[in-house]
Amino acid sequence: MTVPAKSAADLRSESVRSLYDQLIIHLKDLTHLNGISGILRWDQEVMMPKKAAGVRATQLSTLAGVKHEKKTSPVLGALLDELKRRRNSGELSAVLNPYELANIRLAQQDYKEETVLPSEIVKAIAALNSKAVVAWVEARKESDFSKFAPYLEDQVKILRQKVTYMIHGGVCEEARKINEKARTSLGLTEADECYKGYYQVLLDGFEPGFKDDCLQALFSDLKEHLVPLIAKIQAKNFQHDNSYIAADFDVKQQTEFTHRISKHIGFDTDAGRLDVSTHPFTGGAHPTDVRMTTRYTVDNFKEGITATVHETGHSLYEQGRSKEHRDTPVSRALSLGVHESQSLLWERMVMLSKPFWTYALPLLKEQFSDHQNLQDITVDQFYNAFNRVKPGFIRFQADEVTYPMHIILRYEIEKALIEGDIQVTDVPALWNAKVKEYLGLEVPEDSVGCLQDIHWSSAAIGYFPTYTLGSIYAVQIFGAAKQAIPGLEEHLAKGEFHVLKEWLNKNVHEQGSLRESGDDLVFGLTGKHLDSSLYVKYLTDKYTAIYDL
Repeated sequence: MTVPAKSAADLRSESVRSLYDQLIIHLKDLTHLNGISGILRWDQEVMMPKKAAGVRATQLSTLAGVKHEKKTSPVLGALLDELKRRRNSGELSAVLNPYELANIRLAQQDYKEETVLPSEIVKAIAALNSKAVVAWVEARKESDFSKFAPYLEDQVKILRQKVTYMIHGGVCEEARKINEKARTSLGLTEADECYKGYYQVLLDGFEPGFKDDCLQALFSDLKEHLVPLIAKIQAKNFQHDNSYIAADFDVKQQTEFTHRISKHIGFDTDAGRLDVSTHPFTGGAHPTDVRMTTRYTVDNFKEGITATVHETGHSLYEQGRSKEHRDTPVSRALSLGVHESQSLLWERMVMLSKPFWTYALPLLKEQFSDHQNLQDITVDQFYNAFNRVKPGFIRFQADEVTYPMHIILRYEIEKALIEGDIQVTDVPALWNAKVKEYLGLEVPEDSVGCLQDIHWSSAAIGYFPTYTLGSIYAVQIFGAAKQAIPGLEEHLAKGEFHVLKEWLNKNVHEQGSLRESGDDLVFGLTGKHLDSSLYVKYLTDKYTAIYDL
């Protein structure tokens, strides 16, 4: 349906409900266009023929242009202006409910962000992302960063252009203040290049309302507490036996087992798919069409089950979004950190727990009955083996304790890239140096170093910190669930995952973007703001017991 253009006078004569209904028509159209884009990107990483890369880049670029035109439509702008006038007069709150008011707030934020960006920039970013992802896949296969470097240089340049428009357009006041302060201290004019504060804009795009200086303080706190914990574990010079899960596991059987677990946790296969891709992810078009991927390694059973349960957590969030407000902004995920909290809650608080394996270990033994050394393993032995702490190269495979170090080094590098403190050519050497400093390892090649993640190829700079923020959210949200659900661990030990899923559906998933930040959501659930000390305590208590520290 198309909403006709109307004069300001015509709009002023209409009721609040009529204005809102017209707005929703626009917003639902945009949701459907985003869904089409999501399917194209899923296909690009899962099923698309290699030779289609060029035309897919063109398709995505064209679609990005169409979306941008829709997002910046004068008709939409006029509706939002009139709704803003009605809000200031107090009319909106008298007619609309909190979810409807949130839709207007979010639509106004989105419109402001989009209208400061020229269509050419939007199309160029979409085309570059498509090409850069393909280049990253090839560079990773050959373990040659130089083949990806030109695309990363282009990403940095175009993101700086995007951020410049956003800062000048008043989208991120915090970033403007940081940049202005830096220019003053360095004696620079507006004509001089200065990218300080630019990372704040990118971070805000993934985790609204979270300040970069708070992030730096958080990561400093984690270094202070986790580095000694890692050292204590390493000093034990002891590892729990994991030979029974390090053996070869047939990929077909792994697939059957992980699909079974995902569905039992609650993934609705009538409203989604589970496939394989180079880098596991969750995407798709709609809560009724969620596309999840995983990956398997023959000699590492843990990778497949961990990836699948992790992505199942993301998928449950997508499938559990509000039905009443579906296809509108308020139903979308609140932030990447909150989204990550759902995947990490299922992966770490559930899948890495004793209650989970009390339920799942008998099923695993049944699935791999030919693995004789697996048959006599106890739940405690399996739990200890699955929770081994050992520094490694791959973020995706990292244990809970060393994982934050992987995020911190990526954050430090991508921030320095965007803000001009380092060059793209510096990345491999700097990456390797930080891995040595934080994890004590020598990186042998780019494929297990700076080329292991897809994020930079798709311009997702500012994304990595949300993984660690998600860890902190997960601990607090799971703590709230344990208080609200009597005997939660007993339910998990029986495989009664629906009890936790339904609580999360109601208290997190269906809430969507009703709240203004992840911190607001957590405070509403727990009465406490985001608290890194609770995360540190969770890790310290758990691994002190596992390693008898």
